[in-house]
Amino acid sequence: MFTAPEDGVYSFAWSFLSKKGGTVYIAAVVDNVDHVYTCIHNQQSQYISTSGNLLYELNKGTRVWIRTWYSPATFIHGGFYTYFSGSKISSI
Repeated sequence: MFTAPEDGVYSFAWSFLSKKGGTVYIAAVVDNVDHVYTCIHNQQSQYISTSGNLLYELNKGTRVWIRTWYSPATFIHGGFYTYFSGSKISSI
């Protein structure tokens, strides 16, 4: 989870990897509201990755995170294959 330390425009990026047959749906969430969806659905390669990004104007204290929203999510590979990052790119 990312909490904005001050007002500004922030950039967020994420990527995740799934294996053969994997189904994973990811939502980028800003204060409990979904804003961007990324998915892998029943993929047939040995492994496959996907990524997403979000630019958003945040107030200090606003929280941003990613979540799975399709309950039978089958597999997300951990380690350096999966990440979520955020940084301030501009002041308001």
